[in-house]
Amino acid sequence: MSEVFLITGANRGIGLAVTKVLLSQGDKVFAACREPEKADELKALQKSHSGALELVPLEVVSDASIAEAVKAVSAKTRRLDVVFNNAGIQAQPYNAHLEQVELSKMRDSFEVNTLGPLRVSRAFLPLLRNAANPRIANMTSGLASLSGKNEGAFYPYGVSKAGLNMLTRTMAFDLQAEKIVVVCLDPGWVKTDMGGPNAPLKPEESATAIAKTLKGLTMKQTSLFLYNDGNPLNW
Repeated sequence: MSEVFLITGANRGIGLAVTKVLLSQGDKVFAACREPEKADELKALQKSHSGALELVPLEVVSDASIAEAVKAVSAKTRRLDVVFNNAGIQAQPYNAHLEQVELSKMRDSFEVNTLGPLRVSRAFLPLLRNAANPRIANMTSGLASLSGKNEGAFYPYGVSKAGLNMLTRTMAFDLQAEKIVVVCLDPGWVKTDMGGPNAPLKPEESATAIAKTLKGLTMKQTSLFLYNDGNPLNW
């Protein structure tokens, strides 16, 4: 059965790859990013998937932008089955030592990686509530795992994503009574601009697993930290 997805950060990397997989499976996707007019691959996809792909301007750090995005999406659909909070940033240099970490980059990372999913999820709740099996998936990272942390560096990214993990747990308990599934997903180490050229996974490999997991989520998994294939990970 065709489902309706909202994907943030859909113009590149894993967001774009998941968008392609879902479109190939007959789903409808609202692909959100800061500047869709510059998203050439999304625009090309839109031409070949008429009616199935909608491009939505959305800046996750802006309440005004999110409000406009809600209006735009609501004009085209009465429900969202899945909100996939994929947009994120990784401050450089990722290997900065404690004394080199820039607090401004920490703040920026929290705004995008932690508060962005909070803003987006809250704003799109009315459309999620109209779905039979509403789901929210927050893109996290193995670098956010407390039990798996065994090296320094990745301060802005790892700390902000660890905050996202706690946000996911908290949202899951808040929305449990409404039967809205909330999970965080680790895509694995993927060859993207963020993951770098040495990563073992191709974007389409991770995206195929993520799409299957998103479609199969149930309330039994709400509040969990999952790998791209749906298997639970240690916090």
